[in-house]
Amino acid sequence: MADFPFTSRPRKRPGHFFVALTLTLAAFTAPAAAARLSFCLDKANPLFPIDRAVATAVAQADHAAPRFVVIDTRDGSDTLDARKPAFFAKLATRCDLVMGFPVEAGDPTLPRGVKATLAYAATGFVLANIGTKALSFAGLPAKTRVGVAYLTVPTTYFGTGHGAALTEYQYSSPASLYRALASHKINAALIWQPWLERHLAAASAKIAQHQPNLPHARWDIVALYRSAASAEAVRFNSAIGRLGPRHLAALIAPYRLPQ
Repeated sequence: MADFPFTSRPRKRPGHFFVALTLTLAAFTAPAAAARLSFCLDKANPLFPIDRAVATAVAQADHAAPRFVVIDTRDGSDTLDARKPAFFAKLATRCDLVMGFPVEAGDPTLPRGVKATLAYAATGFVLANIGTKALSFAGLPAKTRVGVAYLTVPTTYFGTGHGAALTEYQYSSPASLYRALASHKINAALIWQPWLERHLAAASAKIAQHQPNLPHARWDIVALYRSAASAEAVRFNSAIGRLGPRHLAALIAPYRLPQ
């Protein structure tokens, strides 16, 4: 390549004209660059596997290239940030959609500064017992020993109604609650289903589950986004619809389809 400007007009070469024309036509006829969708995923969230599966399927249905921003709120700075009120609004600046956020079915409450997509899975607190036959909360005999985790919604079920006839045991964490169930110290446990499913994925115990029809027991799973990502949220919702209930149910098993 010359390192000085031309001092006289170069002679035309027909071949160069046709090469330039071919490149110009190719530029107009080539497919547009693939659209992108970015997703924030938290390894600490028990829903992490289905969140990634749903995000991947949504990107495929949208003909988009997925990009994943993976954090872990069990370790490092993410642990401290997760306790701050603006955590999700800040996290949503790093991706289009923050996957795996639970909202109460029928009464969703969102963190400040973000909106929610349509629900893509349903879960909640389940009544778990050892064995293959699930028990129902309403059918438990009086004085049945039922465990709950401290400061969770199920602690409110024992003051009135059928719950008042049961014997409540509170435990400091889901892990200690599960150990009490496994060792038969309690007959049943009201426990957060995503935690239970993640634990059972690495265990061989036979645990039956029943979804109780109790206040605040049913929760939907949504993705969060900022107003700036509203177009991406529309694409997400549209792609979820195109997946169809059968495909979505397979992605989110063992969780339920949202109503």
